[in-house]
Amino acid sequence: MAKVPERYAEERRQEILDAAAGVFIEKGYAIATMQEIATACDLAPGTLYRYFPGKADLIAAVVGGCMDAYHDVLAEVTSAAPTPGAALHLLGEHVAEGLALPEWQEECTLRLESYLAGRRDDALRGRLEDPLRETVADLARIIRAAQAAGEADPDVDADALALLLHSAVAGLSALTMPLRDTQAATCAWRLLLDLVSTVLGARPASVEPKGDS
Repeated sequence: MAKVPERYAEERRQEILDAAAGVFIEKGYAIATMQEIATACDLAPGTLYRYFPGKADLIAAVVGGCMDAYHDVLAEVTSAAPTPGAALHLLGEHVAEGLALPEWQEECTLRLESYLAGRRDDALRGRLEDPLRETVADLARIIRAAQAAGEADPDVDADALALLLHSAVAGLSALTMPLRDTQAATCAWRLLLDLVSTVLGARPASVEPKGDS
């Protein structure tokens, strides 16, 4: 068989992941089949298996893509903000705006599906654990930078606070689906941000992105 060009292979891989995400959201990971995913991306099952050996590989890759997007947002915000404290504020606003977006709910659904799948599959749980820990660690690093810059109480446990914020985002995102009330979730998130600001004991002097007048 002729070698598939790398660019085409990557495009096809992304098409498969997009199709798999749609099937997992609609059907749920446990019920979804490789055949359904192959049909969704107009591939023969054998071709699909050449890209991904099984459903666990697909859900791990799909959620990995969500984690990569998170890292991209984090990098963009931290590079745009003048200080670590300002970066925390901008991240908080990003979440407040995102909670109401349909794509935010889709990503939340995928993450919940992956958590449930990992609960029943030790090998998959191991593959999901490191990326999840890294997302929390990234946030903790920004909190520590704010502490080092004098923008936050140095006695606050940065790791615990990062886990709290990450858990709050995950929980509020999940609850907006059955409650169908994104406004309440946004209000709850802003209340948490106010409480966290009080705990941290300091606010950044400016939250304007770099380069703005």
